[in-house]
Amino acid sequence: MLMRLVLPAVALACAVPAAAEPVSVAVSWGDLDLTRAAGRATLEERIERAVRRVCGPAVTRDLTRMAQRRACLVEARASATPQVELAYEAANARRVAALATKLVVFAGF
Repeated sequence: MLMRLVLPAVALACAVPAAAEPVSVAVSWGDLDLTRAAGRATLEERIERAVRRVCGPAVTRDLTRMAQRRACLVEARASATPQVELAYEAANARRVAALATKLVVFAGF
């Protein structure tokens, strides 16, 4: 099953101010166990790499472009937050559903 987050951002505004085209990068997470800390950490790393890819490399000598890139990073991270929360909820729901099939009810009469 392919599960992806999409990080949209106005990334080209950082690289070319005249061309503020929305850009997005898909982040796969279907191979991760998001009910575990290691899976969540891996997803966060993937998101951070995607954010940096969407917003482009850091520019150190142009203050305007630095500010645009910072704004792009904030926007891209913010766009991922609700998607990540949904992914965590879905992972937890699947875990609960799996546990529900294994529950045994005892009566001590």
